[in-house]
Amino acid sequence: MLLEKIELEENEAVLLTVRKHWFIILSELFGILIMLAAPFLLIILYVLLPTTLPASIDLTTYLPLIAFFSAVWLLFSLMAGFSIWTHYYLDLWIVTDRRIIVIDQVGFFNRKVSSFRLERLQDIKVLIAGIIPTFLNFGTIRAQTASAAESNFASTGLPDPRNIQAVIQKATDERLRTISGQITHLVD
Repeated sequence: MLLEKIELEENEAVLLTVRKHWFIILSELFGILIMLAAPFLLIILYVLLPTTLPASIDLTTYLPLIAFFSAVWLLFSLMAGFSIWTHYYLDLWIVTDRRIIVIDQVGFFNRKVSSFRLERLQDIKVLIAGIIPTFLNFGTIRAQTASAAESNFASTGLPDPRNIQAVIQKATDERLRTISGQITHLVD
């Protein structure tokens, strides 16, 4: 859906499309799952262990209020879960043979699309820090361009970052050879 909306140049080919690693979304959704279960766990604890509350409190009188706040809690938890999924699904790195396009979904209705040409790439760094990222092979990629610092790109949690770096480096080298061949052809 999102990839079809990107306008490619004539004869530009997509080499790689990358979303965040599956472990990132699962770990974030696990926290939401705990949030979803919290009101029910409290109610179950109250039913199983009624002596934990003072005897003067009768929760049956507050049942509509408890149900309302539980529903609000569930609504906000589900919204947080959908926000995480939207952020995961719509964040994208697209590597073509001419440029890198980075799509960053900031909120539900806020998206930032940036791109830079491969011939402007000065440095690309990979950082894999921690035991889980090392075993599952995900990490951070930082791409630095020849322009101002605000045009540098960094994304965390990308799968197989060394392969992404290799594909980008190979595409950059090929692009620079193509451009130098065109310049040599124009000079002759």
